[in-house]
Amino acid sequence: MTRVVDVHAHVLPGLLVEMAAGEEARWGIDFGRGEGGRVEYRVGGKWRPLLQQNDVYRETPTERADRMSQIGVDVQVLSLSPSFFLYLEDRDDAVAYCSDLNDAIAGFVAEQRDRFLAFAMLPLAHPDAAVAELERALGLGFVGAVVATHVNGKDWDHPDLTGLLEAAEALGAPIFVHPAAVRSSEILGRHHLGNLVGNPLETTIAIASIVFGGVLDRFPGLRLGFAHGGGYGVFGSGRFDHGARVRPELDVVNPPSEYLRRMWFDCLTHDERSLRFLVERIGPDRIVLGTDDPADMGLDQPVAWLEACSSLSPEQRTSILSANPAGWLGLDPDGSVGPTRR
Repeated sequence: MTRVVDVHAHVLPGLLVEMAAGEEARWGIDFGRGEGGRVEYRVGGKWRPLLQQNDVYRETPTERADRMSQIGVDVQVLSLSPSFFLYLEDRDDAVAYCSDLNDAIAGFVAEQRDRFLAFAMLPLAHPDAAVAELERALGLGFVGAVVATHVNGKDWDHPDLTGLLEAAEALGAPIFVHPAAVRSSEILGRHHLGNLVGNPLETTIAIASIVFGGVLDRFPGLRLGFAHGGGYGVFGSGRFDHGARVRPELDVVNPPSEYLRRMWFDCLTHDERSLRFLVERIGPDRIVLGTDDPADMGLDQPVAWLEACSSLSPEQRTSILSANPAGWLGLDPDGSVGPTRR
């Protein structure tokens, strides 16, 4: 039986919501209420809103599973809301933060095991602890890990992150790369540009750092997936290839576009022509369903949207919805829950 698998869906563990409501402090993070009773948290001296969609994030596993059924999604791979991709510098706080949240997410998943999987959050500011938490999370049933496009300013070709990538390759663990902590936010403060432009820009920088930093030459078995159609990365692949031919500082073994075809990308382009280009450029077996649920920038009716993309063949649409996500995540061939890693 074909099962529709959404690899890009977010969750905010009840643990965080409860702490915020109680205005508690934990992991070096303060929680409280700001203007108009808005729930906020503070880390590094700056107050930030906890979330914008409080009601949706308060869904029980059963309520969320029911909503998924209404839009034709059988399984969601949950990852922490990117507002909480916090790579804490204090080691004890960082380890406790990730382990506590992963345990809370595991509890959410356990209530509907046939409907949910999850990517683990890792304390990436402390590489050895990140590897240990990845191994622990896989033992809990997580299918892989979610990571930000950078770790406190370090891109994914930085030597400090090599150990985690090496471990992920050895474990066969998929890594889902999602934008967070947009570094160009100071010039993108208007018109929601921090999201509309900043998020895809972050993802493009992550892809370029991996390609031009030789990451896939060192770790050819990495199973990397990227949110939002890979940002501008695939659409700029011709420029990447040209740059590699004419710029001596771009020392790559293969054309950049060849490395892109060894990655996975979700279908969240919001536009059929963009998705068609993605399929043609990368290949129909490397595009996976991603909805960004429950964010307002996500797909409300993902299955219906894909089925309306008439430029894709029925086989391609089915692959995006089911076979490709199962292949990337190492699920059983029918897409049923229960990853099988090599």
